[in-house]
Amino acid sequence: MTNKKPDSNEPHHVVVPSKSNAGKLDYTYIIGGILLWGLIGWGLDNLLHTAWILFAALPVGALCGYFLARHHQRHGRLDDNKQQ
Repeated sequence: MTNKKPDSNEPHHVVVPSKSNAGKLDYTYIIGGILLWGLIGWGLDNLLHTAWILFAALPVGALCGYFLARHHQRHGRLDDNKQQ
């Protein structure tokens, strides 16, 4: 591994979670996706007077959260234990 210096364009106030919290972060993304898409599905159900969109949106939210967590694990910055 090489120690890369952060780009000058990157903000200094961004907190990147350490690799030890990666499992907890996965669950956070999945639960967040379920909640967000659940609210979207519930709103569409009320707007369109249906009863099935909420149940279709919940697994979509779980999948979106899962893929977002994987994306962040692959493309996130390395934790250099720097003081921020």
